[in-house]
Amino acid sequence: MIAALFLLLCHSLWAQDAGYYIEYNDGKPKFIQRLVWEKTEYAWYYEVLIYALDNGGREYKNTTEDNELLVSLPPGKYRYSVTPYDLLKHRGEPSAWREFEVLPAFQPVINSFAPDIFYLDRILDRELRLTGDNLLEASEIYLKKYDDYLYPEKIIITDGKSATLVFDDMKLEPGSYDIYVKNPGGLSAQSGKFEIGYRKPLDFFLKLAWTPLIPLYGDKAEVNNPALSFAGMAFSFEVISSKRGDINGGLELAASAHYFSPGIILQTGLDDSETETLDNVNGTLYTAYDLNIVLQKRFNRGRMALSFRFGVGGAIVNDHMASDIGVSGYNDVAIKFNLGVEYMMRLYKVFYLEAGLDFNTHISSHYPDFLIPRLGITWQF
Repeated sequence: MIAALFLLLCHSLWAQDAGYYIEYNDGKPKFIQRLVWEKTEYAWYYEVLIYALDNGGREYKNTTEDNELLVSLPPGKYRYSVTPYDLLKHRGEPSAWREFEVLPAFQPVINSFAPDIFYLDRILDRELRLTGDNLLEASEIYLKKYDDYLYPEKIIITDGKSATLVFDDMKLEPGSYDIYVKNPGGLSAQSGKFEIGYRKPLDFFLKLAWTPLIPLYGDKAEVNNPALSFAGMAFSFEVISSKRGDINGGLELAASAHYFSPGIILQTGLDDSETETLDNVNGTLYTAYDLNIVLQKRFNRGRMALSFRFGVGGAIVNDHMASDIGVSGYNDVAIKFNLGVEYMMRLYKVFYLEAGLDFNTHISSHYPDFLIPRLGITWQF
């Protein structure tokens, strides 16, 4: 639909204002142009002559007692003049001719849009595609939620029939939005609802990491052979809030297993007077089960994350001693506390590389504290 708007190209010195407004009748817009001029002393009424410079040279003559005139003219170029009349209907001096132009205005139409939702917990290009009519290069296109406006970073118009809106991912806020198109002249179209939200409230992470144990020697250390084997793996499952924020919180369940080479004894069970070195023929298996609180900070649209975790766990030592020295195998359980920091970087889609460092301390005095480097792969689902 094409309507007409008023644009005054030339002002006379006595003109105060010029503009237009839109009236709607049965949903159809009608442009009303408004001419305003200064009052003339002793003027009873004014005669306004409008002459079309095109459209066949049509002439419009109007009278008004006010110092303004409302007209609805089709698009085209015009000139006008105002003549005052006094109480005795004596004709005053007419003003000089002034030219103006009424430009066409186009009614935008939104037929469809896709997608109908942006998921903030998915890494996608934030492009919203519209189809319709009269989508112009000069169109103002935006999203509105109550009194909040969300403008695209870039608008790509194709043949007036489609538009691609490109948004900054970091500026997106959850909510239900209407899509607005406003063309020059004030004609607009609206369509909704477009959603910005989350596919799921929680993100899930499965992790498999290489985690060697490095004992910290001190009063608690009972490691009799410094030749430590770095064989160790950890498996963990994390549940973390998917909503955007400064910090995302969650929980981690983890299980790990570490093998110490023969000759290493974590717990001797002997008092300080014993000086014998016990040989472990089959090695020692150290397993741990942990429950941790995780605080995660995400960067670069979720491509990177830094996590801090702390919690408690249980450690089980399964140790089989050499029978020739008369010591039988044993199982021992100890409670431990965990601290850790971890950095993740996306490798491909839902797969991350993780690197970090944990610290474990045991309640039992038979066990050393451990530093545990970790390097692994994470799957987000």
